[in-house]
Amino acid sequence: MHLQHCRGIALAGAMLAALGYVPAVSAAEHLCDTSFQDCRAPLLTLIANERARIDVAFDMMEDDVIADALVNRFQGGLPVRVLMDPRRNAVSTRNAAVLQKLAAAGIPMRGKTSGSSLHWKFMLFPGQETLEVGAANFSDYYFIPVTPYVNYTDEAVYYTDDAALVDSFKTRMDDAWLDTATITNYANISGSLLREYGTFPISPDLLFVPWQNFAKRAVPLYDAETTRIDVIMYKITEPSHADGLIRAAKRGIPVRLIVEPSWYRSTSNVWQAYNVDRLYAAGVQIRVRAHQGFTHEKIAMLYGQVMSIFGSSNWTLESNGSQHEHNYFSKKDWIFAWFKANFERKWKNSTGNVETKAFAPLPPGKPVYTAPANLATTPLTGVYLTWKPGPWAHRADVYFGTTATPSLLAGNVSVSPNTTKKYALPALTAGRTYYWKIVSRTMANQSAAGPVWSFTAQ
Repeated sequence: MHLQHCRGIALAGAMLAALGYVPAVSAAEHLCDTSFQDCRAPLLTLIANERARIDVAFDMMEDDVIADALVNRFQGGLPVRVLMDPRRNAVSTRNAAVLQKLAAAGIPMRGKTSGSSLHWKFMLFPGQETLEVGAANFSDYYFIPVTPYVNYTDEAVYYTDDAALVDSFKTRMDDAWLDTATITNYANISGSLLREYGTFPISPDLLFVPWQNFAKRAVPLYDAETTRIDVIMYKITEPSHADGLIRAAKRGIPVRLIVEPSWYRSTSNVWQAYNVDRLYAAGVQIRVRAHQGFTHEKIAMLYGQVMSIFGSSNWTLESNGSQHEHNYFSKKDWIFAWFKANFERKWKNSTGNVETKAFAPLPPGKPVYTAPANLATTPLTGVYLTWKPGPWAHRADVYFGTTATPSLLAGNVSVSPNTTKKYALPALTAGRTYYWKIVSRTMANQSAAGPVWSFTAQ
C-alpha cells in the first residue's frame, strides 16, 4: 500500500473518531468500515495465525493477495476448504483466474452448479474460534478504499469470536459441503465427503437461506417497529421488504433509505426503480450514493427494537428464499451504535465529503404505440389501443376522443414494463375520426407523454 494511501486512512480514522464513531469492543469482535479502513489487513492476519484449518465460502474472489495467502497456508500443511459458485466466472475473468489458482494449488473445492447462486461471503478460523463475515466479496475494492470517503465500496466487515455464531457457521459449512443435490465437486476432492465439525445448534439470531426465508422473518419486524427504521440496501427488486417500509411510513414511523443508484435505470432489472419509486411516493426519505465507488452494504436498523439486521441478503426474491445467504439479527448494543454512526455520517456527509445526495425520481421513457396505426381505418367494434409502456412505466393514463386534444378516458391503468398493453375501446361510430394519446407514469408519478394519433372508424 502506498504511503499516501496509508496516511489518508489514518487521517480518515482520526476524523471519524472526532465525530464520535463507535470503536470496536475487542480485537476479535469488531466491525470494519471499508469507506476509510483497510479491512483486508485483519483478514490476512487471521489467515497467517490460523493453526487448525480455514474454511472459505464465497460468491466471488478476485483478490490475488487473499488467494495467495490461502495457497501459502495450504501448501504449508494447513487444511483449507473452499465453497464457491463457478458460474461467477461468466462475469468476472479475475474470479476465473483465482479459482484456477486455488485449484492448481491442490485446495479441495466444491461449487454450486445448479439452482440459485451461492451468495455466502465468510471465512472460518476454528483454531482461533473466529469468523469473518459480511456482504463483501473477496476482492480488493470491497475491502480497501481507493480514496477514503471518496472512492470505496460501502461494506461492513464483521469479525467475531462469539461462539454461538462461529459454531453456527461451522455447522452450515459442513451442511453445504455435504450437499450433493446442487453442489458438485470442482477440484481436488477424493474419497467421501465428511463433516469436519460437530453439529451445533444454529443461533436464533442467525438466519441462513435456503433453510429459512429472509423476508418472512424480517418483514414482521418492520411491522412491529414503533420508533424509526434506517436502511442501506444495494438491491430492492421484490416487493415484500419495500411493502413493510411503506406500511411503517404510513403509520407515521420515520423511515430513511440509502440505496445504490446504478440499478435505478438498469434495464436488466426494472423492479429496482419500481420499488424505490414506491418508497419515495410513500414518504420514505431516500438518499443515493454520491461517492465514486458503489453501495453494496445491506443493513436495516430498527430503533425501537435496538436491532441490526445485516448480512449477505439483498431485498430480492432469490435472497429471500433460494440463494445461499447468511443474515444476523443482532441485538448487541455496540453493533447497533456502530451502524447508527455509520448511517448518520453518510446521510449527513459529516466528514465534508459528499458520500450521498438526495434521490430525485426520474420519468419513464415515452410509450411506443403499435395499433391502430396513425391515420388508419378500423372496424366499429373490437378495437384495442395497443402500446409498449417502456421499461420504467408501471401506470398509464389513456386519453381518447373526437378532438385533437382527447380527454382522459382511464387513469392509473396498470401496465407491465416488459409486455405490450392492450386497452379495449367502446363501440365506435362509422365515419368518425378518433384521437388517442398515452401518458406513461412511474410509481413516483413521474410522466412521459406519447404523441396524439388518430384513426377513422368505418
